[in-house]
Amino acid sequence: MVKNSRSLEHCARKCSKNKKTFTCRAFYFDHQNRKCHLLPFDRFMDSAHREHRVNFDLYEKKDYVRECIIGSGVNYKGRRAVTKAKIPCQSWTESFPHEHTFQPARLGKKDLNGNFCRNPKNESSGPWCFTTDPEVRHQECGLPQCSQVECMRCNGEDYKGPMDHTESGKECQRWDSSKPHRHPYQPKKYPDKGLNDNYCRNPDNRLRPWCYTMDPQTPWEYCNINPGNDSDVDATSSCFREQGQSYHGTVSVTPSGVTCQRWDSQFPHNHTYSPQNYKCKDLRENYCRNPDGAEIPWCFTTDPNQRLAFCTHIPRCETENIDTEDCYGDNGGNYTGNLSKTRSGIPCGLWANHSNSGESSVGLERNLCRNPDQDKHGPWCHTTDPSIPWDYCKLKRCKNTKHLYRWASFTSTRPWTTPGSASHTWSVARRDPTWPCSNWPSKNSIHSFSGTVSQPFYLPGKINVKNILNQSINPSINSFSIMHCRHSNHLFIHSCVYVSMPRPAPLSEHAFTIQLPVAGCGVTDGTNCLMYGWGETKGTGYEGALKAVSLPMVSNDWCSELHNKTLPVTDSKVCAGGRKDQGVCERDYGGPLVCQERESKVIVGVSIHGRGCALARRPAIFVNVAYYSGWIHKVFIHYSRGKTP
Repeated sequence: MVKNSRSLEHCARKCSKNKKTFTCRAFYFDHQNRKCHLLPFDRFMDSAHREHRVNFDLYEKKDYVRECIIGSGVNYKGRRAVTKAKIPCQSWTESFPHEHTFQPARLGKKDLNGNFCRNPKNESSGPWCFTTDPEVRHQECGLPQCSQVECMRCNGEDYKGPMDHTESGKECQRWDSSKPHRHPYQPKKYPDKGLNDNYCRNPDNRLRPWCYTMDPQTPWEYCNINPGNDSDVDATSSCFREQGQSYHGTVSVTPSGVTCQRWDSQFPHNHTYSPQNYKCKDLRENYCRNPDGAEIPWCFTTDPNQRLAFCTHIPRCETENIDTEDCYGDNGGNYTGNLSKTRSGIPCGLWANHSNSGESSVGLERNLCRNPDQDKHGPWCHTTDPSIPWDYCKLKRCKNTKHLYRWASFTSTRPWTTPGSASHTWSVARRDPTWPCSNWPSKNSIHSFSGTVSQPFYLPGKINVKNILNQSINPSINSFSIMHCRHSNHLFIHSCVYVSMPRPAPLSEHAFTIQLPVAGCGVTDGTNCLMYGWGETKGTGYEGALKAVSLPMVSNDWCSELHNKTLPVTDSKVCAGGRKDQGVCERDYGGPLVCQERESKVIVGVSIHGRGCALARRPAIFVNVAYYSGWIHKVFIHYSRGKTP
């Protein structure tokens, strides 16, 4: 039977209105032609078959296809044809071996077809039938209640059973329908919540499964589902798996040291997660837990100004032995492992708490180490330590993997201020490594600067915080932090200091700005650049005065040859010098290597510890500043958001 129809819901209502001459068991709706096809058969009828067609939606009445009952089962129209004792049923049209008055013609609305179990008198014992055994006149069929087909565990967050009526008997509304009640829980938005058909579910971690109802006056009600065994055989106490819903440990403080609020207390924060309501969630004392299916365990805090905090300092069970096993290829952009702590052991913070930080949100699960900005130094994460906004993770590059150098591209309009610099904007453009370090499009283009001063204030190879403070020429410096710049080889590990100043340093003839290099830039071999320092002069005088020496740039390959290949000269380093008594000596370490390109001076390198003092055929080795341009930019971006210690 074909009818014109305005919508899918309108078609469903037509099928629900059975007529004496036609019983609708199923229908399919033609979206393109707005036609409703009412069908007198279902999937179990002889010669019936299903096939997929575009623009058509097929629906069957549940009463005809499900094998469980609601209440007494008076509406059951399934195909069970044996009793609970496995005795075959007698056909309702037959009078042998048992005579009866339940004639299908007289009780047409009771659907007494074939020999299927039915409950024509709405008996409390459920559907039954006359049997083919002469000794047993009739018997119940033992059909299960839909609420008992699948028991719920805990609060029923994972319940996927067939119950589709509320505890008061109201029929549930389909989750993909907005009638009679509009709601946000559409199946496409929550594909992992099992929001199929109109079955009772618990997508938002309420006390137990529930559903919206077909009663316009009752938006939703709980469903009556049989509880199962709540014992948690996967419980952990020293670490957590997946989202930590089975974590039963005793951590009771937040990562910042704030004590957690007791779950049975409503002060200072009111909430519904009481031990009485969530008996299976182990809401003891004030321990970190995950009663609502959040990303990781959490707790309400005793700080009135902070409602809750995630317990990111609890380690993941998956990462306990990951330090020696996990690794990443290339720059770690495709790393999908489970590590969630930095190289210094600080737990990672949730990516969701830094959604406005500029990184792509794709693949940023929970608080796992990732590399969303393709940082050439590998995977990293935001940390739970307020004094360290981010850091690299404790991961190694996989063996036999080639490291591909990727040039970063960033732009920021926030001021960058260092000792001896003015307040300027920063821009790091995408460059080929053969391009000059100061090759800016025009004189009016945005520049990036690094401060250098005519005083003994550099970035020393081994930093002593006390010495830095004592040597600082600017008394207005009020905060600083130390970051660790780790090289691929253990022989060259140096540290960098980020200095935050309350206002720009004044410029003068002795304090001026200098350009930071473009990411990936290169300086031609043989170019003479100046290295500044306060180091050893071998008795030539001018002790205590800033000195400079002109050094020719040397290619990394030739530099490695001159050092007999005993020192790894990687892309993170540059070399200059090689003439006797002209080079880097003690107390020069941390001094800048400055190259002149047309009208601009660019800081190309920072001197680090080498072998010997200004030896012949032993070029000095410097940190390649251009290699760390992206890292410098990231430090600036994150530490300039008011997160400096």
